[in-house]
Amino acid sequence: MVTSTRARFGQFVHRRRRLLNLTQDQVTAAGGPSDAAQTRAENGTGPDPSIETLRKLDVALRWAPGSAARTLDGGHPTPLEALDGDGRAPSSRPLTLGPSEIPLDLDTIIEILGPHTQLTRLSVAHPEVPGLVEAAGELSRVVSKITGAYVTRLLEVNGGPAGPRQPLVEFAFGHLLEEPSTVTDPRELEEARYRRFLYGRGEDLDAATRERFWRRWEDAVKLVATDDPERSGDAEVTA
Repeated sequence: MVTSTRARFGQFVHRRRRLLNLTQDQVTAAGGPSDAAQTRAENGTGPDPSIETLRKLDVALRWAPGSAARTLDGGHPTPLEALDGDGRAPSSRPLTLGPSEIPLDLDTIIEILGPHTQLTRLSVAHPEVPGLVEAAGELSRVVSKITGAYVTRLLEVNGGPAGPRQPLVEFAFGHLLEEPSTVTDPRELEEARYRRFLYGRGEDLDAATRERFWRRWEDAVKLVATDDPERSGDAEVTA
C-alpha cells in the first residue's frame, strides 16, 4: 500500500526528473540510483529509499545535499539553481566571526577537560567547602556547551541526519545526545535538540523544527566547504 508520504515524495522525484528532461537511464548515468530504485521511489512502492539512494537522487536531480532526505521527511527539496552566486540559499544567514566569537581547536578543548575533571572530583570529596559545589556545577555547564559545540560540528561534517551513526561518538559524548530534560536556557535547549536531530533522533520534533534544522545543517556544510574545502573536517569549533 502506498502511503501519502511516499506518494508525495514520488511526485517530487518524478516532477524534477521530467523538469530536467531526463530518462531514468540518464538519471543513473548522472550518478543517480538504478532504474529499479527510481521506479520504487517515484511510485512509492517497496521499502523506504536507503540513505545511499537519497544521496544519489540529490546528485542526479541537481538538488542541494540533504534535499531528498528532507523531502521524504515531509519538507521540500532545494534545487541547485535556486542557490545564489556564492553557493548559499538566498534566505540563509551568513555566519561570521565577530568580537564575541573565536575559533577553538580540539587541543584547547581537551586542555579544559583536565582541570574540569579535577574540580569536579574535589567538589565531591569536599562538599563542605563554601561555593565549591556550585562553582563545579557552573563549570560543568559551560564545559558541556563547549564540548556540545564540538560534537555538533563533528556530526555536521560527517553526514548530518542522513549520515551513518557513529558508535564512538555515542560512547564518548552520549550524555550530549540525550533528551535535554533539565535544560532551561532556550539557546542551550535549541542546541541540544539540534544535536539529537543531527544524530538521527529528531522523531519527537515537529515538522517546522525539522525543516529549520535541515536548512541549518545544509548552510553549515556549505559554509565550511566555501570557506576552505581542505579544512571541512578539521576539529575546530566556534566559541
